[in-house]
Amino acid sequence: MTVALPYVIQELVTFLIPFAILAILALGLNLQWGHTGLFNAGAAGFYAIGAYTAAFLVTAPAPPTAFYAGHLGGFSQNFAVGVATAFVLAAAAGSFIGILTLKLREDYLAIATLALAEVVRVFLRNAESLTGGVIGVLDIPRPFDALGLRGPESDAALALLLVGFVVLMILVLDRITDAPWGRTLRAVREDEQAAQVLGKDTFFVKLQAFAIGCGIMGAAGAFLAIYSRSINSDFFVPFTTFSAFVVVILGGSGNNKGVVLGAAIFFFFDWLSVRVKDYLPPEVADRIADYRLMAIGIVLILLVMFRPQGLLPERRFVPRRD
Repeated sequence: MTVALPYVIQELVTFLIPFAILAILALGLNLQWGHTGLFNAGAAGFYAIGAYTAAFLVTAPAPPTAFYAGHLGGFSQNFAVGVATAFVLAAAAGSFIGILTLKLREDYLAIATLALAEVVRVFLRNAESLTGGVIGVLDIPRPFDALGLRGPESDAALALLLVGFVVLMILVLDRITDAPWGRTLRAVREDEQAAQVLGKDTFFVKLQAFAIGCGIMGAAGAFLAIYSRSINSDFFVPFTTFSAFVVVILGGSGNNKGVVLGAAIFFFFDWLSVRVKDYLPPEVADRIADYRLMAIGIVLILLVMFRPQGLLPERRFVPRRD
């Protein structure tokens, strides 16, 4: 079944899907860095773990050929199974790194996560019989294929699913970060020693936040695989982690709604540059990606200078005096 959607709806859909995936990735980082003060320099690695996990689970068997080495999996599982498993495995990887490093200084966590991301990317690129090598995983189905949805209507359905998931993530994260557990996260971020004096198990709290944040990144990767219909290691370069940090800084570190706003603004530069490219002189159009990065850099500089707390600052909790 193919339905022609109005042009405005099609353009909105092409914006909503990548924006929502970026927002989910940044929400995971915000739980770690914005709420807990944990510097995860390897978000791209957990993003990749989730993407490949979902791809392996939902695809049909792919036997090797003369031109393609094949890949692990081919289990033809349900989309929801792929996303849930991606969350669990990415969270498990985050727990492993956290157990090794969270008792050390903060810079060790940054080094370990950055190294993990590169190890994952290089492994995905070179383990051809497991991951498809440089070609990656192909023919990843979408959850609506069984309903006969194709083309624009499939994109529209996926956009609605992703927007709903972002809303759900905001509701859940706002609830848990407003709860006593969330207040403990902020206490660890502001002064971990003071939190320990008050009897808090700061290591376990940090480990929980880090694992959940990595799991959210893994879920974002699963959605990326479903949306792209094929993935390879080039999707998970260090710039992915940089983008997530820019989104958190732009929207407001520690504010989940602000992070979603930051994702919308950040991706708008990319979305707009693609659409104005055809109307620009060739010498400008050929460098549009460079100009886009310059524009993002200028916005960041202005933000740090005049509004370092971000567009939607974190709401400060003031204890009541009874």
